[in-house]
Amino acid sequence: MPKKEIDENTERNNANTNKKDSEIPSTNTDKIIEPDIVSEPVVEEEDSFIEKWKNNRFLLVRGTYYLLHSIWMVIMVVGGFIAWLIALLFI
Repeated sequence: MPKKEIDENTERNNANTNKKDSEIPSTNTDKIIEPDIVSEPVVEEEDSFIEKWKNNRFLLVRGTYYLLHSIWMVIMVVGGFIAWLIALLFI
């Protein structure tokens, strides 16, 4: 690699680094470019344990999911009905 001589690409020739801002305002107001709004990247969440059971390829696992889900729904409906009856008693 050849050595660089003094003043070869090391200094700015005729550079005006002390230049002040122009006092004359810009007259080019025809096209004002506004920055685009950047949205956050979409992160895909992993399936939960229950979702994996629901979409499993094995019938036994899917059947177990639907059996437990049905039992849970019956418990919630009965509990909601009992809560509704208790609420009616205290009106």
